[in-house]
Amino acid sequence: MLLFVLAAIYDCLGRTPFVSLVATNLVCLGVGLFCGTLNRAIRITVGGIFEGLFFFDVPWLHTIQIFFTVVGVVMGLFSLMLLVFGFLATGATRQNIYSGTMCIMGGRLSAAFFLALTFFLNLVWVGLTSALAMAVIIYALLMSVCIWEIEDRPPYYYDNNNYCLNLSRFGIYRNFTEGIDKNALCDETELSTFCKHVRDAGPMYGLAMAGSGLIVVGTILFLLSLGSNYQRIMVSKELTEYREAVNIELRDATVLSNARSFETFQ
Repeated sequence: MLLFVLAAIYDCLGRTPFVSLVATNLVCLGVGLFCGTLNRAIRITVGGIFEGLFFFDVPWLHTIQIFFTVVGVVMGLFSLMLLVFGFLATGATRQNIYSGTMCIMGGRLSAAFFLALTFFLNLVWVGLTSALAMAVIIYALLMSVCIWEIEDRPPYYYDNNNYCLNLSRFGIYRNFTEGIDKNALCDETELSTFCKHVRDAGPMYGLAMAGSGLIVVGTILFLLSLGSNYQRIMVSKELTEYREAVNIELRDATVLSNARSFETFQ
């Protein structure tokens, strides 16, 4: 009984694509971290800073927020698809499914397609990680401004507009209407609110970058797994042909042996 259980466990482990399983966990964890924290960070940036303090409408940031969410969900579903393919191309399952010539050809084409698509998505997520790294750098710069120029000043420093935080200081130029739009923050309360939003949004961008980095690592593991599966499916064709040749030889040898036995009996 114990040997039967151990054999079943060994067979189950032999059918499990551990690399694809780890990659799927990394991608799903990264997608959850990326979507959740990035949505929160963009809401703080748009609603709290641009619209709440500068009265600056940036609808394209809402579009980017929706786009990133869709990309993250699609990436999570794609990782599950790659996990299913990994199970089909591992161990005895591969031998049962990819046994015929057409099945082997279909498996190789599927592996090549997934390999190319995963490589493209890896480049996309590397780009997103780089963009989020820029956001983290901007957060560090803004925090240094808040610490050294705003929070470390006495209250009377802000009287008579001695200090103003202007958007043009960060390379943002726009036409604004006096009394309706704002191009600078000079009030102490507004500056404190600005620093609070920066302090809240910055770590969210950092966590989103970490989630994106997990997805990059997951896609790299998927590339390694898909390359290995492609090679194994290709070798499976040669093994299938070898088994067929051996079966033919055994069948011929059996027929010849039976014929000789019949002649000897006569």
